[in-house]
Amino acid sequence: MRKYWYPVIPSKDLVAAAAEPTGMYLLDEPIVLYRDPSTNEAVVLADKCPHRSAALSTGRIMDGRLECRYHGWQVDATGSVVRVPSLLPGRKIPANAKVKRFPTHEADGLVWIWPGNPADAEKVPKPSVFFPAGPMAMTPKFGYIDLDIDHCLLVENFLDPAHLPFTHEKTIGKRSNATAMGMSLEFTENGCKGTQSTPERPDMIRSHFEFRPPIGVHLHFEMKSGLADQCFFPVPTRKGHCRFLWFQRFPFLAKFDSFFLTRWLVDWYFPSYNKKIVMEDYAMLVAQQERLALGANAMNSPVNADLLIKTYRNWWRKAMKVDGGPFFKGYSNDIEDIHLDSCSGGCGTGGKKSSKPAGPVVGSDDDDDDDLEKVELD
Repeated sequence: MRKYWYPVIPSKDLVAAAAEPTGMYLLDEPIVLYRDPSTNEAVVLADKCPHRSAALSTGRIMDGRLECRYHGWQVDATGSVVRVPSLLPGRKIPANAKVKRFPTHEADGLVWIWPGNPADAEKVPKPSVFFPAGPMAMTPKFGYIDLDIDHCLLVENFLDPAHLPFTHEKTIGKRSNATAMGMSLEFTENGCKGTQSTPERPDMIRSHFEFRPPIGVHLHFEMKSGLADQCFFPVPTRKGHCRFLWFQRFPFLAKFDSFFLTRWLVDWYFPSYNKKIVMEDYAMLVAQQERLALGANAMNSPVNADLLIKTYRNWWRKAMKVDGGPFFKGYSNDIEDIHLDSCSGGCGTGGKKSSKPAGPVVGSDDDDDDDLEKVELD
């Protein structure tokens, strides 16, 4: 999970003239983002001051440096402390006064972060958004939202065409379109993909689904007006939380891009409409997450339409087991005599061994399949 690039924020949201940095989480690790005014590069650092472990994201940007709000220590774009206001004359800044910097890359209007070993980032291609329908003469519609659901539930949701007639009955779905449904499965060098089949409804739009680890879900549709596609990125920020970014390209929208007024109307209307659709999913998934946290199975009686979901879950369980799981475990296990007995969520363990599992509590299955292999579902 840490050996991948993750899109986390639109490039335009990091402004070089900003007075304050942006804080967020990635794989449970607090990070701080800002744009270096001297180079215009996006900078991503661990959100922890090397002095007293205060959150650098609560500080401000001074002369291109990130200043901690606690004691005014300043960190440059490399993560090195370059100013300590309270340092005595003739004394040197401590050699270990450094902050971890994450590799970054900007493409397709997004800031991408590599959360793993920086050396590994040089061994893989630079990231970009994969549009399965190929080139189109239109600008993709984009949006993002932070959600209190685990990223894996959202990935499964987007690989599940059978929920559309019911969950989205008031927006993009129709109960009359509920029909017998099959799903094919093909493994590729980038992940796996499948095509939805509706033998009793050959008139329905032909839909193709693709999962590209660790979080990418790419859909494209054969519509009467031409090919359309959607790209979804449920980014794991913390256990039980994610940042959902999406791109959409529909041929019928291209004609609106030619005129300012129609383009403005679409850009005004689409974000609210998309949010309404997302909230329909959210209402189902947040309730599902609550039940999974109580020990319910993530999948009890799978059918063929669940084939991609089952395949993804097999991959997910294997990815979560690598090195004890990808989520951040804390800066240090040694917190001396501090005891935080009443903590919950991201508060800490108070020096005690946690009884919670290493991965997010998002349910389990009755079987033990661990590898990404084809699962036959009747």
